[in-house]
Amino acid sequence: MRILFLQNNGIQESIGIASLAGTLKANGHEVDLFLASHTPNLRETIARYDPQVVAFSALTGVHNAVLDLVGKVKTSFPGITTVVGGPHPTYSPEVIEKPGIDAICRGEGEMALLELCDTLEAGKDIRQIKNLWVKDQDGSIHRNELRPLVADLDELAFPDREIYYKYDFIRDLPMKRFIASIGCPYPCTFCHEPVIFQMYKGKGKYYRRKSPRRTIDEILYIKNRYPLKHVHFSDDLFFLRNNYDWLEEFAELYAREVALPFNCNIRYDSVVEKSADLLKKAHCFGVAVGLESGNEHLREVVIKKRVKNEHMIEGAKLLRDRKIKMLTTNMIGLPGETLDQAFDTVELNMRLKSDYTRANTFLLFPGLPLVDYAKREGFVDPNFDIDKHVAEALEINLKTPYSNEFKNLCSLFWLMVKFDPKWIPFFKKMVALPDNVIFRMIGAANMVQELLFYRLPLGPAVKFFRNTVLASSDMMTMRNIPRLLGKKKNSISSDREIFEADRGLI
Repeated sequence: MRILFLQNNGIQESIGIASLAGTLKANGHEVDLFLASHTPNLRETIARYDPQVVAFSALTGVHNAVLDLVGKVKTSFPGITTVVGGPHPTYSPEVIEKPGIDAICRGEGEMALLELCDTLEAGKDIRQIKNLWVKDQDGSIHRNELRPLVADLDELAFPDREIYYKYDFIRDLPMKRFIASIGCPYPCTFCHEPVIFQMYKGKGKYYRRKSPRRTIDEILYIKNRYPLKHVHFSDDLFFLRNNYDWLEEFAELYAREVALPFNCNIRYDSVVEKSADLLKKAHCFGVAVGLESGNEHLREVVIKKRVKNEHMIEGAKLLRDRKIKMLTTNMIGLPGETLDQAFDTVELNMRLKSDYTRANTFLLFPGLPLVDYAKREGFVDPNFDIDKHVAEALEINLKTPYSNEFKNLCSLFWLMVKFDPKWIPFFKKMVALPDNVIFRMIGAANMVQELLFYRLPLGPAVKFFRNTVLASSDMMTMRNIPRLLGKKKNSISSDREIFEADRGLI
């Protein structure tokens, strides 16, 4: 059977989609992927491939463009089966009621999508497949429970990245991403992980790791065939506190067989002498750390990211002593946050001596525990329709008297943290100024930090930017999709924020 993944932006390869494709190919199915933004004559190209199934991934906040594309494809090819997976249908499954969708996949999709394709190929009934919600021709919906989790990630086929490598700007990018684990055991309220953890309760162990050997083999497969100079691990957390056996075995294998600089995501309170030494041994270049808020009350009580400032400072010093770069991710405009509390985040980054920083305003997504908290506490306008909202960069969705200040703070954040805390009174006056093009330009310059953190040379980075961000803009991509499908009227929603869902979700 032929299965087509249709991606409505070209930002980079999705490891989740590549994993699904690898499982399907390993079981005898034919698989391909088209980037809608880079496929001239999209309708004719789909017709030539003649798929029986077309699969899409939808992320909440930018899902409207995907759903409109699903409808266009279904109108043009009524005989195919459309299936939509990813975070949005996982947490908002009623999306199946939208026109053009035959089925949605909730949760991890490898086994569910394989069963769907096997069942369709055999001409059998697909309405009872676990993880899927399936819509009948009369509009009735079959809501199936989740299947048990895949216990051993090593048993899954290698992700099939070749479906992306027809696009040279993806293939030739010297930094590529990998995943060594799935899940996160922490209860942070701004994240969907605790939600999906509850969804899968009783379905098996949620946090799972690939073995170090399997992880290394995946990297070597790519290193031996394609350009690769820097590795990024996109795991929610690359290792856990007080569980360093995996990291020890990994460091030994990676240093001997791969020996490329890499980045990963960690918590500061998981950094002790042993783990810092192992990261250094394994050629770790940099770590990304979710600091989120520098105010301990907000961090521990509101967002439930339970780590003390002293542990962050201690962990950062251990990394700095080993010359491992640090990038912190920060949220501004949390429910009930004051301007002084937001500047606690600036000050903590100053004390940590963060090499690189990201700062974003807190955006509302359905299903987040923190969003439910904001609603209960009256920080969200009762008329705000979260399900129809399209996420925008630097927007403020919560009720706050500091909307202007928070936007300016995000733009200037990366520059502020390069200074001493004594500058904070001056910075508080600066962010009170009206939002302006100079501040936004300073904020845009933060992209240089991304190049430095991921060690991306300017030439490949410019090529990648030209082929992704520019090609996926509203003017160049979203407005062209109806024309590419042979439609004259533009009904595609803007998709201004490009995200990737890199779990085992469609």
